[in-house]
Amino acid sequence: MKPILRSVAAVTAGAALLAGCSTEGTPDEEAPATSSRAFSDLSIPRSAPLDGPEPGSFKEINLPSGRTYVLAVPEDYDPGKKWPLLMSFHGWKESSWNNFKYTDFRYAEAISVYPQGKNGAWSPAPYADTKGTEDIAFVEEILDTVRATYTIDDERIYATGMSNGGGFVAYLACQMSGTFKSIASISAAYYEAIHKDCADDPVGRLDLHGTNDPVVKYYGGKRHGTRYNSVADVLAHDEERNRCSSRIRTERLANSALLQTWSGCEEPLQHIRIGGGKHVWPGGAYDKDAKVGKGFATDKVLDFFGIPGRPEGTRET
Repeated sequence: MKPILRSVAAVTAGAALLAGCSTEGTPDEEAPATSSRAFSDLSIPRSAPLDGPEPGSFKEINLPSGRTYVLAVPEDYDPGKKWPLLMSFHGWKESSWNNFKYTDFRYAEAISVYPQGKNGAWSPAPYADTKGTEDIAFVEEILDTVRATYTIDDERIYATGMSNGGGFVAYLACQMSGTFKSIASISAAYYEAIHKDCADDPVGRLDLHGTNDPVVKYYGGKRHGTRYNSVADVLAHDEERNRCSSRIRTERLANSALLQTWSGCEEPLQHIRIGGGKHVWPGGAYDKDAKVGKGFATDKVLDFFGIPGRPEGTRET
């Protein structure tokens, strides 16, 4: 990965503007394995239609491969129009159902998918039981089955993830850049294998991280015997990949959160820095402090993807 670019200094410079924020953590992170880029054309479904959930409901799907995912369909789903697809990946030692609960994406105007990692992990991480090619094949299988059953807009396929899942979606953006329009990583650990042989194609990118994350440190570190990059390193990589200018607009969000938006990019690049934030999905079900407000990360991810969500006043607790 390239060294930090000049403009990324603004990321750390913004720290002086932030007040401390404490949140309680949940999952863990991610790391290296293998990479592969020559994947088959996903535009034609190769799977039979699912016995999927009806509009306004959700269910767990069991695939012929033996792997599973949770699938949620919007209440107003209409097969006569194309729908965005949002894939959400859990953290290490979590489950698809955990992720389903704390993200609340089922209320968004999109078909949402919550895959289950083998033994609760995603490649390329040092603790993952799968190789990168295996988990990518799983993602392809999910896409095939959903496409065969529902009307999906292939120009609006998105991925987000927490911790280990956050690193995995960055890996997907590198290895499946022609499939995913944008990704969003929350409290992600960026091991070197994630960006190895990364495609140069721009992909929309949102990174959200707390400065006091004790599990995956904001300024980089080492876990499971493997080093992971700092947030600034990763943003420098994405700034170059998305062909952004060196200008960054900074604005304050809720309490100790700052939003930084890069200018002149071919695909959007944003970073939300939460001063004092811990290892958690901010504003989610497991965020005991939630100084940034209920539903914060979910709303910011949906905003970045351009997906309308359920109004705050009608969201279940």
